[in-house]
Amino acid sequence: MPFVDVSAASLTFRPDAPSMPVLDLLERDAGPLRLSLRLLGASHQAVVATPDGLLSETLAYRSDFGPDLPEAFSQRVGSWRHRYECKVEKLTVPELRQRVRALRDRALLRTGEPDLLVGVFGEDLDALTALEVTGTAPLSWRTVHTYPQYGEVVTTQSMVVPT
Repeated sequence: MPFVDVSAASLTFRPDAPSMPVLDLLERDAGPLRLSLRLLGASHQAVVATPDGLLSETLAYRSDFGPDLPEAFSQRVGSWRHRYECKVEKLTVPELRQRVRALRDRALLRTGEPDLLVGVFGEDLDALTALEVTGTAPLSWRTVHTYPQYGEVVTTQSMVVPT
């Protein structure tokens, strides 16, 4: 798969990015909400359709924007609130490989329950993006982005709740 992310420092978070080219997709309904988790060649995009409109988050390398990786963000549309949190960790090579192996193992075990999607980028098998639906009441998801060349793991946690 093509990829353009190079490190956590190159990522940009945007709540208003347009739809981007999708490599793979994980969708889930949760009551009146519909989540579309999109694996991009440049990280991830999550779009939630609510009865009041769309909520979205995009975490990706964007040449048209400078890097911006906030630790937290919140937005609202109508009676729905989207909360996003992000954490960047620096790991040793063995720690990063262990984290990647655990994600891959979980993805293999959950083939009958497709709530976890893992994409590997480039020639380094430890460079991946994982998208996971973690709950439907409230609707929540988690993403993990690994950058083995820097020993970095970027983890996001998001949810949409009624206000």
